Amino acid sequence: MTLPRNWNEVTVNQWVELSTIDPTEFNSVFLQTIEALSILSDTDPEELEDLDPEELLDLASKVQFIKREPSNKPKELVKGFRLKPLDALTLGEFIDLEYYSMQLAENFTLLLSILYKRWKSDEWGNVVFEPYSYSLVSRKEVFNELNINEVFGAVNNYVNYSNDFKKRYENLFNPVIEEEEPTELDEDDLKAEAEEKVFNKWSWEKLLYDLSNQDLTKIDAVTDLPLVFVFNMLSMVEELQLNKE
Repeated sequence: MTLPRNWNEVTVNQWVELSTIDPTEFNSVFLQTIEALSILSDTDPEELEDLDPEELLDLASKVQFIKREPSNKPKELVKGFRLKPLDALTLGEFIDLEYYSMQLAENFTLLLSILYKRWKSDEWGNVVFEPYSYSLVSRKEVFNELNINEVFGAVNNYVNYSNDFKKRYENLFNPVIEEEEPTELDEDDLKAEAEEKVFNKWSWEKLLYDLSNQDLTKIDAVTDLPLVFVFNMLSMVEELQLNKE
């Protein structure tokens, strides 16, 4: 049996399998360890079940590195794709990244498919990225056999960027609502509360609908707008509205 010595010898596909192991599916740590070793060695779990606990512990000790995260320094160029700077994301890319990152491990290759782009240099030497109009499902297979150290940081850095971005525009993501003394809700209040829940469910769609001036044919143009520009404009509009009150 051949086991990897570090994250450089673990593929993206193997990392995804490791990260999505559900402990509740196994009756013991012994069986869970067998599953992890099976993934790392590309061995049928049944072949490992005959091992005694001492042998299993010896094998597990050789892959202690999996208790640490892979490298947080992603490669900029992989498989002919280039990592797009996070401050250059479009609104549409950000919305999809937010959606897929809710199940980060399961959607890891989809996230990579958004973050890494085909690119070229224009006549002035500027890097130009392809439009966000390709199939993520078709592209995600490209990343499966890369080693996880090459690309883990791309997704992890996005998560950190997203958290910082939401703090920067906290007034838009978490608007301050004046607390009122709790009162018994009447029928109109209950209806308003239900509408608020529906709005939260469709908040991104509602934002796109409003930004496109309720013209569905303009939504693609809106999603292509730079993310930072959109939120700067939204912040400006909100501040102007507050100043009017």
